[in-house]
Amino acid sequence: MKDREENSQRQAHISWENIVTSLEDGVIVVDREGMVSFFNQSAEALTDVSASQALNQHFCRLFGKNPWLITMIHKSHPPQQISTRGEGAFVTASGRRVPVNLSVSPLHDRRGRSLGSLLLVRDLTHRKELEEDLRRSDRLAALGTLAAGLAHEIKNPLGGIKGAGQLLRRSVMRDSSLLQYTDIIIREVERVNELIEQLLDLSRPARLNLVPLNVHELLNDVLLLEKQALEERNITLKKSFDPSLPAIQGDRSQLVQVFLNLVKNALEAMGNQGCLKITSRLETDFHIREPGRKKAKFISVDIEDNGSGIKEANLPHIFSPFFTTKNNGTGLGLAISYRIIREHGGLIRVESQEGKGTIFRVLLLVAEPTRDDSSVEG
Repeated sequence: MKDREENSQRQAHISWENIVTSLEDGVIVVDREGMVSFFNQSAEALTDVSASQALNQHFCRLFGKNPWLITMIHKSHPPQQISTRGEGAFVTASGRRVPVNLSVSPLHDRRGRSLGSLLLVRDLTHRKELEEDLRRSDRLAALGTLAAGLAHEIKNPLGGIKGAGQLLRRSVMRDSSLLQYTDIIIREVERVNELIEQLLDLSRPARLNLVPLNVHELLNDVLLLEKQALEERNITLKKSFDPSLPAIQGDRSQLVQVFLNLVKNALEAMGNQGCLKITSRLETDFHIREPGRKKAKFISVDIEDNGSGIKEANLPHIFSPFFTTKNNGTGLGLAISYRIIREHGGLIRVESQEGKGTIFRVLLLVAEPTRDDSSVEG
């Protein structure tokens, strides 16, 4: 009897508002007059509007930047009172464009009288990113297969051209003008051969030596390699490392290649002056659950510069092979970095504003805990 009373008391303390407020989806209620009467925490995070600002505001004013959403709410009100569902880009109060799944339903009382509308808004950002990752991985795999086939056919005649150039060079040692031409032949053959090797890197399945790594030691080693470049360019370095981070699971040489490439890109974007900021933290809003396993945790590393930034039109292509904005670039560095991080089970993202700077965010899996595991020290 006592247990039953305690259960009843616990249930009484859990209201529908407690439940709805805790949902990961945005929940918004619009009354019959079109005024917002409920706005949960997820709706606040998604729209960049606080509940205090949204409540008692007309939905046409609140969602003025999203006419497609306003149309759906109108359909749920009398006289139509129909449920609608759709996907689209939601423009927040701060101007962010967030891909969302939206469901709008008429809200009725027990007698069937209209009370207004109920909106359920789901942020699709992570899903869209994972879908794009899958498409990009498929494109890279197809290109890698093609590159592997072409590379072997091209390398043989290249070797012949280089050998002939070296023999020719010996024959014209006394003629400096002809030596210049033979040097060009040999140098350009070596350049093409290096490009082919990079192409083959896209097609070769990596043989990763995955071990627990201290991400801060790895980053400090990369910065040591670029110490001279930092000093010569008058670049200020700021490190914001979380000393409590656990070890990551990774291949040291492969990850050094990735971070070295990202740091070099940041330095080039800033020219002879700027600030390079590197931040590490435990990622709290992203995880992946595999069947039969616990949620996989990630550590996030941000490489941030205040350089020239990337044009918005170029951002979707930034990890595509052969896409480059550099005069002497091959467009393979970021494509290879992307492949390496994906093979580690991680993710790589980019945020940029032209003229303001760029952030490359690398997410890497936390190593499986062992008895001897200890925190990462900065």
